Amino acid sequence: MAALQSLNQTTAELTQTENAVSTGKSVNSASDNPAMYSIAQNMTAQLSTLSGVSTGLQFSAQVLNTATTGLSSISASLQSLATTIGTNTTGVDDSTLNTAITQTLSAIDSAATGAKFEGVNLLSGQTGNGTSYTTLSTAMDAQGTMFTQNGFNVTSAGLGLSNLSMDTQGSLLALGSDTSATSTALGANPAIQMENVAAAGTGGTVSASNPSVTYNFIADDQSTAGQGDALGVLSKAIGGSGSDFSLNSDGTLADSGTVTITSQTTASDGSITYSLNNGDSIVQSKDGNGNSVYTANTAFDANGNVTTKTVVTDVNTSAATSLSTSNGTLSAKSVKEVDLMTQAMEYQGFGVSRDTSNDLTIAGNSIAATKTVMGTVTSGVVSAGTAGTPAGFTGTATAVTGAAVVSAVIQAAISSVTRTASSIGYSSTTISNLQTTTSSLSDALTTGVGALTDADLAAESAKLTSLQTKQQLAVQSLSIANSQSSTLLSLFRG
Repeated sequence: MAALQSLNQTTAELTQTENAVSTGKSVNSASDNPAMYSIAQNMTAQLSTLSGVSTGLQFSAQVLNTATTGLSSISASLQSLATTIGTNTTGVDDSTLNTAITQTLSAIDSAATGAKFEGVNLLSGQTGNGTSYTTLSTAMDAQGTMFTQNGFNVTSAGLGLSNLSMDTQGSLLALGSDTSATSTALGANPAIQMENVAAAGTGGTVSASNPSVTYNFIADDQSTAGQGDALGVLSKAIGGSGSDFSLNSDGTLADSGTVTITSQTTASDGSITYSLNNGDSIVQSKDGNGNSVYTANTAFDANGNVTTKTVVTDVNTSAATSLSTSNGTLSAKSVKEVDLMTQAMEYQGFGVSRDTSNDLTIAGNSIAATKTVMGTVTSGVVSAGTAGTPAGFTGTATAVTGAAVVSAVIQAAISSVTRTASSIGYSSTTISNLQTTTSSLSDALTTGVGALTDADLAAESAKLTSLQTKQQLAVQSLSIANSQSSTLLSLFRG
């Protein structure tokens, strides 16, 4: 019995050692070491999750690389067109230039719609024609934190180049010679509203590729007030009462009227998309100067693409409030306020310039010159003025054409593409860093699992030889023990 016990114990140890040598692991099941096995299983599950995260990041990197390639092509086309228009001489007629413009717009559209990877296109601005998604979302870590990159519209329509020609109109606003230190060149509590050629009442055909867009720029002295006027215009844009929204302490939108927010999502660039109970949506973002920008999407096609939108920029003019000294024919306050409004318009894709006569030329985004309205905000609506004499504005507004206007439109489009490229580039860097982090974490977890479960093969091999020898001795011992009874029985023979 002693020999049998020794043999069984040796055989059990030999089996365990053989498993360790054959699998390379000292912990193969919970029975080997329950605590270590449990920890190793959890770490292995994390490794599986990180593998999926890594795959998603690789896919996202390819989507962003495709978008970057498309943006490079679009930028090159615009730069070439800008050179062509800028070097225009009297010997080149407008028809020749219009042909160059048409060909460039076609190349831009081709690059934007073709920049898709596995159905994801961040440049087309709409689904259809092989594009299933215009935004990119992927998990950043094993906890499921999402990275979201909103798409852009850098087609000719999205860049405000629709129907661009040498006859394209811009709005010329003569700011006048107001030298008062307390008044402004744009009127009291100024607001500027512009509609593109696809807007209602202008005869344009509204579609996803040529949406109706109304731009509102609301001057807001935020040193003493909030964003009431801008939120009022936003409320009216979605068919509300003019008082449907307010701001939470963290700057997000809160509903306070008949139109309510049903859900909201935040993208990795900080923009927030709100879904409303009436089917509309609002995107809240910031421009380059930190001004709040609200885009109300109020009409959609069968694929869910936006066909009508209103963009409201709340221009913080508090920096101009304390200025009072004279600067030329305008007060310093007026000059600063005009500059802030100009910068806000440029961030929305407009080309804006002011000459020595204080004439402000606005072009781009396919705006209709006769639809440029300046005035004050009343009950959420920018007060309308007649063509040439907008409400609240003492100067004049007229339509202008020519190479200068076309150049301004192209330069505005180039600026838009540059900002888009910067955003895509930042996202590419973020994804690359996440890939590096995920890979490093996977390596660390793999090492950790190995430290917990891997066998010391040198020691296990030596142990295997030892146990094999012990097993042979145990078998021999058992054989000797079993033969003792025969020896004893032989004494009783004979």
